[in-house]
Amino acid sequence: MKRRIVTLGLAGLLLGAFAQMGSDAGKDKMGGSEMMGEYTFQVRVENVSTAGTLKTMGGGVAVPLAPGVWVVHEGANPLFAPGQAAGLGLEQLAEDGDPAALAAALEMKPGVAAVGVFAVPEGQMDPAPIFPGQAYTFTVTAAPGARLSLATMFVQSNDWFYAPGPEGIELFPMDHPLEGEVTTLIKLWDAGTEVNEPAGEGPNQAPRQTGKNYGADEGGVVHEAMGAELTGPVIRVTVTPVK
Repeated sequence: MKRRIVTLGLAGLLLGAFAQMGSDAGKDKMGGSEMMGEYTFQVRVENVSTAGTLKTMGGGVAVPLAPGVWVVHEGANPLFAPGQAAGLGLEQLAEDGDPAALAAALEMKPGVAAVGVFAVPEGQMDPAPIFPGQAYTFTVTAAPGARLSLATMFVQSNDWFYAPGPEGIELFPMDHPLEGEVTTLIKLWDAGTEVNEPAGEGPNQAPRQTGKNYGADEGGVVHEAMGAELTGPVIRVTVTPVK
């Protein structure tokens, strides 16, 4: 499997509209059996919030999700480590919904087999956030032993994002290709890079800020987000093998 990367210049997106792998005794780089071979998976990231999912002082509002990044990897989730500071790429994704820098940074990390961004909603031609009822769909190719991680901004925040935990998502559990909904493995994280304002209300959050990288620096670490008053789910992630 060769490394590959798909990146888009998404700076300012939310401001407008809103390897070849060797073998050893029948095992590939990811540690799986050569007999199974690679599989292609379709991944669907849906916005299942409603117009009033997030409670604010002014009433309920929807929670858009921003273009994000995906990575096929071995070992731990390379996007971040809980309790450690977020890198610049993750900061840009979590604060401004721009995945380009994070995708480029991931390409250089060991254990990464493939990287890309998801940015164009189903049925559309151009990059944009997804609103209730919309979805991003992308495909990844992976060998046994591979894991999938992804991240997308919780847009009604200063620096929150959805992503799986430190282990990522195992694509071949029990030596079989993964199929079905994996939303239970996705958590809402705080990048710790910008001081939090009330979700859905802050003037330095993407829907209301006047430019990129506004808001006071927090200088914290990545941790699970707290404080959002949600009346229901926001995201659904489904993985389907298509080989």
